[in-house]
Amino acid sequence: MSAEDRVATVTFLPLGRAIEVAHGTTLFVACRRAGLPLGSSCDAEGICGRCHLEVLGEGALSVQTAAEARVLADNRVSPDRRLACLARVRGDLSVRADYW
Repeated sequence: MSAEDRVATVTFLPLGRAIEVAHGTTLFVACRRAGLPLGSSCDAEGICGRCHLEVLGEGALSVQTAAEARVLADNRVSPDRRLACLARVRGDLSVRADYW
């Protein structure tokens, strides 16, 4: 079974809503598939920093790149958050937005 064939469960807190997505899916796409609003003004290009999420289960995501860390810092977003448009699911995890 390839990495693309594996699925992971993403749980959206505090709602408790959960969906399954293929490994490699961005958190942005997972949120949209779950029908949840997510801030973004750059069409998920990793520029605006508005799609940041608190993540529980950080090891279940792709490694944060220097570009992502720079966007978080430039937008004064806590470095422990992740950009949903750039972070890719690698295993089961839970995420939280300030406005759900």
